[in-house]
Amino acid sequence: METSVDTMLACSLMVILALSAMAGVLTVVHPYLQDQPSPYDTEMSRKLAEYLLLETGNPSNWGSQAGVSLVSFGLAKAGYAAPFDLDIDKVTRLNQENYYSISYLEAFAAVGAQGKPFRISVRPVFNVSLSLASQVSEPTQAIYYFDVSTKRSELPVAASLRCYTVLGNDVFNASASTSSSGVASLTVTLPNSLSGTALLVAIAKVEPNIMSYAVCAFKHNSAGAVQPQGTFADLSPLNHALRAELLYAGMTVTSVKVFSYNYCFNLEKTGESSNIEYYGITQLSDASPMVISVTGLNGSASFVEWVAYPQVPLDFGSNFTGQYDVMDAFSFHFMVSINSAVYECEVTMGGT
Repeated sequence: METSVDTMLACSLMVILALSAMAGVLTVVHPYLQDQPSPYDTEMSRKLAEYLLLETGNPSNWGSQAGVSLVSFGLAKAGYAAPFDLDIDKVTRLNQENYYSISYLEAFAAVGAQGKPFRISVRPVFNVSLSLASQVSEPTQAIYYFDVSTKRSELPVAASLRCYTVLGNDVFNASASTSSSGVASLTVTLPNSLSGTALLVAIAKVEPNIMSYAVCAFKHNSAGAVQPQGTFADLSPLNHALRAELLYAGMTVTSVKVFSYNYCFNLEKTGESSNIEYYGITQLSDASPMVISVTGLNGSASFVEWVAYPQVPLDFGSNFTGQYDVMDAFSFHFMVSINSAVYECEVTMGGT
């Protein structure tokens, strides 16, 4: 009986998500106000929040053209066929870790609504987590057991997963599915002829366009701790190209790979300048986030770095402190599409 209830809950959740994605707007919440806002204030804030997601801005291709001046701000994809279809590069440039990111002051000035600060958050509809549970060493190989969890707002979600383990220039594939309780066990087997930091990439799907991902680095036949992301290289995707800035002299890149739900392939170098290398990113019809890995050598030690494209999750904009207090803010939730995949977007508008 418990399994039937769990299954019904998971199915109901997926139906709600699908219908919400079709409708565009998931919900409108107003959790912070002490006093009841006027319908006019709420409606004007909602329209401005929608404006940020329905307009392309000027120039309409400002996302992919990092050198142009932003005249007006909007995240919609130029020539979009359906509302709330956002441009992959405009969204990516909201991530402040990206080399080509725009500042909040630029965006605020380009919106032109003085006295209306805003904050934009974009993230997958559900979360995927990976944790290394145990490992077994054998004469010729090592076996790693990972716990996988897929949830939305702490509720379990049943999902299908495509998993890739990157170690040096090699890739090892695996598939798994989380149950109605949102959990699964994943086994990764690596040969002892290889060593270094391995990268496990898991891309999960609950509906054809509702996707999420997680990445976990772990050591294989190698001493020392896993280094934080960004230790060896700064990676910035934009306009279907990757900018890889190597942070130490003498570093060598040996492979650059892209992973999506249905595809895995190498990227070709298109140029270089001093310690910066550029790689072209093939445009995919796959409605999936892309995870890009860069492996190489720092002297005699191997390294691996990664970045997602679009570069989400992200939070961009005002922190609502000081003059613009969060107590006077309106928050609106939308389902948006980026590269055909559905994401959740929260837009918070400050009051006047």
